[in-house]
Amino acid sequence: MKKLHFQLSDEWKKKIRFSTLSFLFIIAYVNIFPMLFGAENNIVAVIFTILMSASMVRDLTGTLMRHFFIQAFVLVWMSIAACLVNILPPMISLLINLITLFIILYAFTYEYANHLYFPYILSYLFLIFISPVPPTLLPRRILAMVAGAFSIIAYQWIMGRKKIKNNAQDILCDMIHHIKEQIQLTLSDDMPNDNLNHMHHKLHALSKIIYDRRKKVLCVSDASFSLIDAGRGLEHLNVLIQELDTPLHDDERLLLQQIDTQLSSFDSFIQGSITELPKLDVCDFDDDKKNHLFYHILLYIRDRLLHMSDPDSQKHWQRSSLSLKNRLITACNFSSVRFVYALRIALVLSLATLFVLWFSLPHGKWLLFTLASVSLPYADDVPVKMKKRILATLLGGLASVLIYSLFASPISRMAAMMLSGYASFYFHDYAATFTCSTIGALGGAVFMSAFGFQANFDMFIIRLGYILAGAILAYIANCIIFPYTRLQATKALWRRYEDVTNLLISISKEKEPDAQLYYSCIIQAHMLEEKLSKNAALENWESFPEYMRQCRIKVYQAHRTHIANRKDAAIFRPEFLV
Repeated sequence: MKKLHFQLSDEWKKKIRFSTLSFLFIIAYVNIFPMLFGAENNIVAVIFTILMSASMVRDLTGTLMRHFFIQAFVLVWMSIAACLVNILPPMISLLINLITLFIILYAFTYEYANHLYFPYILSYLFLIFISPVPPTLLPRRILAMVAGAFSIIAYQWIMGRKKIKNNAQDILCDMIHHIKEQIQLTLSDDMPNDNLNHMHHKLHALSKIIYDRRKKVLCVSDASFSLIDAGRGLEHLNVLIQELDTPLHDDERLLLQQIDTQLSSFDSFIQGSITELPKLDVCDFDDDKKNHLFYHILLYIRDRLLHMSDPDSQKHWQRSSLSLKNRLITACNFSSVRFVYALRIALVLSLATLFVLWFSLPHGKWLLFTLASVSLPYADDVPVKMKKRILATLLGGLASVLIYSLFASPISRMAAMMLSGYASFYFHDYAATFTCSTIGALGGAVFMSAFGFQANFDMFIIRLGYILAGAILAYIANCIIFPYTRLQATKALWRRYEDVTNLLISISKEKEPDAQLYYSCIIQAHMLEEKLSKNAALENWESFPEYMRQCRIKVYQAHRTHIANRKDAAIFRPEFLV
């Protein structure tokens, strides 16, 4: 009889290892934290396990101290506001809630990056409803919140301190490998299978890395400038290869082989296999326009890679020549999209919180948690999230009734709650993760009170009722009373993108362009393009690709004009600029 051998892939091994270690860390954290800051801060420990994990969608390691003070300020104010809401008169509590929720929503909602607002909103509601503290215990809670802010930053440093280097290397190497694949296809007289979007998406990823790690607005290092330039140079090289006519002449085949060899040395340099880049010899390239164009783009990429890896460039920031007033305006970066969403949801949640507190609803927190999670920036997404929330509640609730009816002992129920939490690490879809959360949440609700099928089923029905009410309120508020559609937001983002494009053109015409402002516009343009592309695809905006193509040409020309005037880089020969 043959034995069956089951072999896990390396990817699954990494996932199991990471999930298991993360789960063990959470168990240790939620047990040690209350020992230091008191049993009343059990929920605070849970909050920070959520916030630490959620924070990894952004890279905070570029300015650890600045982000620590931001986190500490927000979290301390959340704890103070939660305390005041529970002791002050309802109308004053409403105003405090409105201000606090608006600050959280506006600060942690982003137009062209992953949002961070929900874990903070959820944490704030936890502080109000699950574990409120009287003023006498507020000082210790504030201390716990500061320690939690430190935990978030420490977690970021441990888990993400090498993210910028590894991610940037991976993206550049992927771009190089992509070009090498196109070269091989071209040499084999096959048509390259590239619509150029792949390279542009990689540029967007580079811009996001730099955006997350910038010291502050208009403060990007010279090395980051070079990182963007290297990516744009590779993109341009890819375009030039695509434009070669087939079948190739012998001199063109030789040229592509030389480019392939040079790209291999770039790849080795980026990965650290070699510490120096060989110099390019112009004699290796025939004296015609096409060959010189390829020679100068390779020379440019080589120069940018050297600048990118230079320690001095990594520590040097060029000062913006903008006036203090203009720098402050740029730093404020007011967004009508974020403002409308933050005000709408803050008002809805504040009124709902007032209602729950006024009538002392015993499980009203479930209504609020649902309202917060289903109220999304775009009204178009609310019905989909509603269906997933309700489906997950039904599946998780029925599973909970079965599990907690069969296992009545505290140890077995605790085990079920822990296993559901551990299982959530293996899912990414909201419906699946919330199904696991429902099992854990109902376990907490029935842990010491409900025994037997009927009691557990009653608790499930109560939770389902509150969640249905929260979902209906979210739909009415976001889709009927205050609808703000993806199309409206996309039009606003498009106007901003056009403004950025026009500003780039204006900067490029200046004799001494402001480097910080220029690269800030390049980064914004890339990130806006990524967000606009996603929104346009969802909206079936058929004319969008042509609009985007025209604006990309303007951005490309602005970049070419700008780098042609730089004195510290090997630049395309001006006579070859198109």
